[in-house]
Amino acid sequence: MEALGISRDEGRGLVAVEGTNILFDVTKGIQNLNETMDLVVDAFKEAMNRGPLANEKVYGLKVRLVDAKLHEDSIHRGPAQTIPAARSGVYGAMCVAGRVLLEPLQKVTVNVPQEVLANATRELQRRRGEIQDMTSVGDLQTIVAKVPVGEMFGFASDIRSATAGKVLWSTESMGFETLPTELQPEIVGQIRQRRGLKPEPYDASYYAG
Repeated sequence: MEALGISRDEGRGLVAVEGTNILFDVTKGIQNLNETMDLVVDAFKEAMNRGPLANEKVYGLKVRLVDAKLHEDSIHRGPAQTIPAARSGVYGAMCVAGRVLLEPLQKVTVNVPQEVLANATRELQRRRGEIQDMTSVGDLQTIVAKVPVGEMFGFASDIRSATAGKVLWSTESMGFETLPTELQPEIVGQIRQRRGLKPEPYDASYYAG
């Protein structure tokens, strides 16, 4: 882990991995924390599977538990008390750090004759596609573009129509990138409403209560 920028001391405190997210316990000498750590891990996993922005899975997060204050009475350190408190702590920290919605991307490779090249290019750009490369072999043109997965619905019929059926294409995953800033509020609101939530996500003060 040192090769990835995680110190040896911090690495010793690794307590959970959930997807692409990791939880470290870097506290020192907190009484009874060992007894409740499993509940903290449960809260961490819940938070990673339902993030505070739109109840979507969280990607690439590093969470460090740096302090905790536990009730002296064990009856008040059960799941009903510990899990919501730990989960809210993670959510609040994410709000303070800055939450963004990521969108999955696909690499789209399109092969078309020169005569319909412009139509194919327009179809990709209409879908917020970013042209990354264009090459030609004789009359065959190859376009490589990066396109958001959410914009690919209906692509098969549209690209055939735009090129009069003279097209071959393939796709592969390109991971995730941050959704453009101007689209964040609208898309987040749409996702939240589909899930029966209020359109505006809560801020850090909500989770501090």
